[in-house]
Amino acid sequence: MPNELQLKIEEFLLKNGKEGKVTDLIPLTGGASAETWKFTFISNKKTEQLILRKGSGKKSPLAVLKSEEAVVQQKVKSSGAPVPEIVAISSDDKDLGDAYLMNLIPGESIARKILRDSKFSEARQKLAFQCGEALAKIHSVNTNDFSRVPKKPIREELERLYSTYKSFNQPLPVFEYAFKWLNNQDFTARKDALVHGDFRLGNLMIDVSGLAAVIDWEMVSIGNPMLDIGWMCINSWRFGQSEKVVGGFGDLEEFLEGYGSISEEQIDREEIRIWQVLGTLRWGVICLIQVYAHLNGDINSLEKAAIGRRVSETEIDLVDLLFLGGK
Repeated sequence: MPNELQLKIEEFLLKNGKEGKVTDLIPLTGGASAETWKFTFISNKKTEQLILRKGSGKKSPLAVLKSEEAVVQQKVKSSGAPVPEIVAISSDDKDLGDAYLMNLIPGESIARKILRDSKFSEARQKLAFQCGEALAKIHSVNTNDFSRVPKKPIREELERLYSTYKSFNQPLPVFEYAFKWLNNQDFTARKDALVHGDFRLGNLMIDVSGLAAVIDWEMVSIGNPMLDIGWMCINSWRFGQSEKVVGGFGDLEEFLEGYGSISEEQIDREEIRIWQVLGTLRWGVICLIQVYAHLNGDINSLEKAAIGRRVSETEIDLVDLLFLGGK
């Protein structure tokens, strides 16, 4: 017996010229702000595996609306970057609310499997180059196409990050030093670009050939493209493989070679270190946000409570980057 969501999806697809039946509707994630569902769509032409991404419809300072996320992906796909094909976009409560449907991309997104499973051994050899190449294509997209994507100048973002940190009233000397250090840095002026905002393993679909798709675009913004590069290279996203600077799987030289195959931007190691410090500090503050959501009783979550230990991990990483020549 089809449930209400199945029927709504079928009706919405019919409005978009696709008649058929929805089966095997399975929730992948769920929460207060977003849901992800996988399902099979059977028409008289073919059988497709599709994904529904559905938001709450409420504006957030951290995430764009799902309908806006989908428009970004459509534009990015036209640049040649590996992005799932958008099937239909909903922004009306009469349809699916704030949501979109896209093709399911087969592959793996769990970092530890990608880094350790032997079936991805060949993929790991070329993944750093592919990630650099994909990121350069994303950064090359014309930002004039995105009137609803927020602009995030880096100095304003740093101020926002500091205000959030101070709101917890938990003095952390390493964080204090890192904020002061960053405020004294000369962030190289670069042309505004489309910034993914969370480019790392976990938000990349990997198959045996390498990078299959860049997913989870909810933190997209317009700003300095170095944010994505520094974020990809922080120790937190190496998942224990610290000797491999890029995501725990690749060397920085390979990553920059891939980036340089598309972009003419010149990037040096010291500039990346500045953005690694910012990325590490940013992740540390996000960890504080998560753990205090639990401690303050907003969300009762063992996962959010456990993530509190990662605050100290980011302090160690900051000390390594700032004082010990870490990479």
